[in-house]
Amino acid sequence: MMEDYYKGFEGYPEIDFYTYIDDMKLGIAMWEGYFDNIMKEINPSNGRWTSLAYYYHLDEGWYDESPWEIPSNTEALELLETIHISSLDTITQEILLKLINLLKKNINRQVYIEYS
Repeated sequence: MMEDYYKGFEGYPEIDFYTYIDDMKLGIAMWEGYFDNIMKEINPSNGRWTSLAYYYHLDEGWYDESPWEIPSNTEALELLETIHISSLDTITQEILLKLINLLKKNINRQVYIEYS
């Protein structure tokens, strides 16, 4: 089951984070703007982008190969956990917490990002 944070944004880019459990697609569908707001809160580490922020800033990964498997769920999780959640609006906070939870629960499974 996909949690839907895209409704009302039809016609705009959509980003989905998901995995498969027992052939069921589980994850989060969101308007790209929510994802952009999350990514804008990440700072470079030692002057370099890492993990999802690296691919985001280079417009690579899910932008040119979709669906795209996250190379390291652990690194993506650690990166998202650096965000000061209070700097985000309420809906984006909720999405961030669900993304963190998705990665935690599926740290050893393939997690994908799909851009459309």
